[in-house]
Amino acid sequence: MTDDGQTNAAASDAEFERFCEEITMASVGETVAKLLTHPFGFHGDTGIRDYLYARLHVHGGDRLDDDDPRPGYPTLLLQSEHYTIAKYISGGETARGARFDLALTRPPAPSCDLEDRCAERLTALFAFELGKNKSFNKVIDPEMVDHSVGTLTGTSDVSKLYRELALHDLRQGWAIEFYDSRGTRGATTISRALEICQGLDLPAGKRLVVVFVGYSADGAHHVSSNDAAVQTALIEQLGARGLEAVSDLRTAPRAPARPPAATSPRASAAPSGTHGWAAAWQPSATIEDVFGDRAAFANRIVRIGGFEERGRKSQYVNLSVARKMNVAQIHPQPGGIGLVLKRRTAGQPATALREIPVAWLAGYKGPNARWLDGKDSYVKKGPAVAYLIPDELDELGDDDPQWRDVVRLLDHAKTFA
Repeated sequence: MTDDGQTNAAASDAEFERFCEEITMASVGETVAKLLTHPFGFHGDTGIRDYLYARLHVHGGDRLDDDDPRPGYPTLLLQSEHYTIAKYISGGETARGARFDLALTRPPAPSCDLEDRCAERLTALFAFELGKNKSFNKVIDPEMVDHSVGTLTGTSDVSKLYRELALHDLRQGWAIEFYDSRGTRGATTISRALEICQGLDLPAGKRLVVVFVGYSADGAHHVSSNDAAVQTALIEQLGARGLEAVSDLRTAPRAPARPPAATSPRASAAPSGTHGWAAAWQPSATIEDVFGDRAAFANRIVRIGGFEERGRKSQYVNLSVARKMNVAQIHPQPGGIGLVLKRRTAGQPATALREIPVAWLAGYKGPNARWLDGKDSYVKKGPAVAYLIPDELDELGDDDPQWRDVVRLLDHAKTFA
């Protein structure tokens, strides 16, 4: 091929890639909107794949058909169940290619033989993986960055895309993972997967986009991505359709809100819109309101520490014990529940739990931010110290060492004046 021919071919490839990106953004936006409008209307990943396949065809039109004057040679460039180049072990001892749910493939060379124009021979340009209520290990392999070309592993959505991007010719990989609120581990998977994605390094020009979509029964849906531009664009597209969505995991899939429950005779007697001491005893929300699908987990923390929840706010819950008011708090956080002790002391128990900045807490705002920072009128009581109790602990027994760490911290909080 002449230099001019190579230049024209490169320009054509770049132009086709831009076209693929345009139809991908439009099609993914429509698919995400449909997932949130009909959250229980898709039969697993297959239903999501079929819907996205149709939208890509609508936006791609005739350009997804690669014509050829030879009879039998025209080629469809949008493929479902497209094989990866990387090999995997799944259900047996024979290594073989896994399959992407969908792939937009490169147009074949005009003069290539028929067998090279067959679907299984086409090179994937963009690949798509779709999931519904998938567990963490089905979404991502946390060790995927350490796998070499010859490593044989099981398959997970993001890992397949990453390996094909890092080791082979794929240009863009898109994973769309949807949670319809029936599962309780979506928030854990989302936060852990996004954390792993932040540390990924891909060759120049390659792109991995992981999108998490969470339906919430109260309409405050969750959409987040490792790609900030995609995240912003999707939330804006949903807003234009009248669908509210935010990236904050506080609004990840959760149970419907329940009516507030009284915690004292004062609370039940206080009329709506009361103020002062009566309002202080009347909770503004229930634990179910604050923690959604983590409500049982939050109640377990309160119970195991022997605390009483007081003054529940919209984004956190104060904990009191034996007339000692607000010595601790719990907050919904990405990946778990934030446990706050009102101040750090010399007798602070050692713990394997991860300490997190108080500014990360869901309820870090207004007067509570000053309480957490130990500022103004709270200067003699703070600053507070916060730990993350990961969602995984809810699957362990009360005698597990990590749960004993939680108990030790809560017992320590009881010593505060």
